[in-house]
Amino acid sequence: MSDPNNDWLDAELAKLHDIEAPATLLPKVMQEVRERAARPWWVRLLGPRTAVWRSLVLAISVLVFGLSLVVNPLQIAAHLPGVIALIDLVPLLLDAAKTALLRAKIFNYSVLPLLAMAAALSYILLVASASAIQRLAGVRK
Repeated sequence: MSDPNNDWLDAELAKLHDIEAPATLLPKVMQEVRERAARPWWVRLLGPRTAVWRSLVLAISVLVFGLSLVVNPLQIAAHLPGVIALIDLVPLLLDAAKTALLRAKIFNYSVLPLLAMAAALSYILLVASASAIQRLAGVRK
């Protein structure tokens, strides 16, 4: 690897030999091919095409994002009957929830700071677990 004139990747690829598939694999593959060929064309068209669905969801998301930049949904919703009351009700409900969480006590501590601390600790635990899993997966390779 340290010799710049010697391509180590070509040498490693030359050392590899062809691996043959097990004899039990071919009947399974052929059975799947026969089952897919026996399906009607419209079922095959609507089959599990995750890339197409992913692209469709992405396109719809971009379209909705673009529309939200052009059209203000709150302005349109404000002209509907009864929506103004709901828009005015949301801050009142949030204030009532905040007041209730600050006044509720567990061992003489307000519930809101305890919930915030629990959420922060769970996030830290989640990040630490993901980091540990990523490192263990790297060590395994």
